[in-house]
Amino acid sequence: MTGTVLHLVMGPDEHGVVRCARELASATASPVISDLEQLPLDSAIHVHFTDRLFGRTAEAAADAFVAFAQRHRAPITVTMHDVPQASDGHAFEARKKCYRRVADCAAAVIVSSMHERLLLDEVLDGGDDVRVIPLPIGRAEPRTEDRVAPRQVVGVLGFVYPGKGHEEVLDAMTSLDTDVDFLSIGSASPGHESMIDELGRAAEQLGRSFTSTGFVPDAELNEILRSIAIPVAFHRHVSASGSINSWIAAGRRPLVPRGRYVEEMETNSPGALWIHENSVEGLASAMAEALRHPDRTWQNRDVVTYPTLEQAAVLYRALFDEQCSPTADQLPDGRWVVPGNRWDLAEPVDRDPRVSVVIPYFRQQRQLEFVLTALTLQSYPASLLQVIVADDGSPEAPDVDGFRTALDITVVRQDDLGFRAAAVRNLGASVADGEILCFLDADTVPEPGYIAESVRLTGAVPDALAVGRRRHADLTGWSAEDVAGWFGGEFSGPPELSEPGWLRDGYFRSRNLLDADRRSYRYIISAVMSCSRRLFSEIGGFDETFVGYGGEDWEFAHRAYDAGAVLAHLPRAVAWHDGPEWAERTGGDRERKNLEALMLSSRITDPAARTHGLVYAVPEIVVVVECAGHSSASLLATVGSVLRERDCAVWLDGSDAASLREQWGDVDPRVHLGRPGDTGRSHMVVHVRGLVLFGEHALRRMLATGADHMTVDVGGSGVVECRSSRSNARAARWADELGRDRLDAAEGLFGHMHRTAVEFGISTGEHQPNLSW
Repeated sequence: MTGTVLHLVMGPDEHGVVRCARELASATASPVISDLEQLPLDSAIHVHFTDRLFGRTAEAAADAFVAFAQRHRAPITVTMHDVPQASDGHAFEARKKCYRRVADCAAAVIVSSMHERLLLDEVLDGGDDVRVIPLPIGRAEPRTEDRVAPRQVVGVLGFVYPGKGHEEVLDAMTSLDTDVDFLSIGSASPGHESMIDELGRAAEQLGRSFTSTGFVPDAELNEILRSIAIPVAFHRHVSASGSINSWIAAGRRPLVPRGRYVEEMETNSPGALWIHENSVEGLASAMAEALRHPDRTWQNRDVVTYPTLEQAAVLYRALFDEQCSPTADQLPDGRWVVPGNRWDLAEPVDRDPRVSVVIPYFRQQRQLEFVLTALTLQSYPASLLQVIVADDGSPEAPDVDGFRTALDITVVRQDDLGFRAAAVRNLGASVADGEILCFLDADTVPEPGYIAESVRLTGAVPDALAVGRRRHADLTGWSAEDVAGWFGGEFSGPPELSEPGWLRDGYFRSRNLLDADRRSYRYIISAVMSCSRRLFSEIGGFDETFVGYGGEDWEFAHRAYDAGAVLAHLPRAVAWHDGPEWAERTGGDRERKNLEALMLSSRITDPAARTHGLVYAVPEIVVVVECAGHSSASLLATVGSVLRERDCAVWLDGSDAASLREQWGDVDPRVHLGRPGDTGRSHMVVHVRGLVLFGEHALRRMLATGADHMTVDVGGSGVVECRSSRSNARAARWADELGRDRLDAAEGLFGHMHRTAVEFGISTGEHQPNLSW
């Protein structure tokens, strides 16, 4: 999508939104279209929207936008400007409805501040993908060496309209000498032309000069902004301000009232603003101070503003890339490596791999005969089947002699040391020679198409971890001959029992796990599970420390997901369990369930499994903090902010890490020196560079985006980058065969999200923070 997205820009060139839109279009190399009727219907579109540019009323603006969106056949993303807020008065409800209708048409919505994001949350119905990309700030021009005193003028930049603060600025100037003039830089907003004369008369009554420049071309603007004594931006209801940014770009440090948006700007660009109390009296005091200390109205040379136009363009281009239609990569042998969990993108593969069916068994001779009979009736070629019965220490070995003429069958056994389903499945897999492993419990009878349906996906997508549909029936009194008659169509099947609702609902909500996330491991049950033998081996098989019923399949699936497995439910791969489910995850004996939970919580990094405040050997998040540029105090501040998130471990990377930490005097076992080793069992690895402070729940908010690779800009000097274990593992597995670099392969398979720190409550710290109390 990058390079082909079109920017729809409506309105006059002098309008601030139009100017911003054209700058961003140029920076992202995006063609600009200004006519709704000329939009190519199949091209991705980005729109800079404010209702005032799309219609005479909010309703008309929404009608115009929705009409073109309904015709359009490609993704539409929207930057919303002038977000509705209660200060709109009687127009608020109409504008809310307008913006809600526009958002409903968009694949993603961008706003220019977190303040606007919070305002928009009150407008939208929820569920919209809303991003924050701040308005770009031009690089501040240094102050010239000629110390010519600026004119004794207070300047306010931007359109004149109610709420811009002109009246309040005039009131605040009563404490200044009357030889200090008032200059309004810009023209009146349409419909408010009379305000210019009104301000002039009010100033005259106060014995003060008031002048309006009207529209100022860009080529002349900086000279005016640099010529006055006091730069002021006293917006009453500001949510994102191009005029404040223009002051900064001109090298000025404007006087602004404290508020949510201003504090957000201070976080992004520390020191760029002169912040005063949000009142006329506060402004008056600040203006008097500015006259006494004019140097404070100029930007210091060490101030780093964020974002520049190019930094904003990177964020926009990354969002456009996210909207691209993902594609699968074909391996040399014809199989597919798919992006994310998109197994639906793999085309059918004309191949019939050898399949090893592993059947864990314990004293189930009659039921085993049902399963083996069903395997002789499979539509998949018998010559490509290997059947392995893995006996978990039964007093007598399973009798399979009656099936040897029809099946390639092997029996392996282990001692009876308790219920060891994990170990016995591994034992069966260890003698498998098939490319595909199909695990079937000895009391779960597969329909004739079961193997073929399982192989259809696992044979085409080598990363697939597939689960079939386990239905339930009462086979009491049945024989193997009855099973053969049932599947042969000679008579009807046995009485059907209900399926577990938690499984059925989970598959439905996730579209058969196509929309799987990191908690979908709960829907993988080993009774009807299949995967490639290579994937099983790389994952390390089942965890043999599980003894007793339950948990080993959840742990295996969780580990598989972090190892890059693609989860899928195959509703047409049906196998019938003899009897009701023994222990649904939502019920059963509490003591047994607690034992299972205790086993799982130390092994899987699902936050739902870890709610008791303990520290585990395998943390959910590994954070690597680069020590370069840090003092001991700033490093402590960064690490301390990270450890607000309980389930994480921190590694201090750098030649001076030990000496910096030594000054802390701590013995915290969560903090380590150097670089971490194998992080594959953790969910995410986060690299932190610069003086970065994480707010409460900041890491958790980052994980909530679902991104597998994300870069977060922290002002102009810090960066936080996170990568999931699953993206690293899948890229490592296939990069060579795809002929790609690992990082490039990971980005191609999982994307690369760019976000801003303010969205997550991340900020820039100080080199010497105040640690005293």
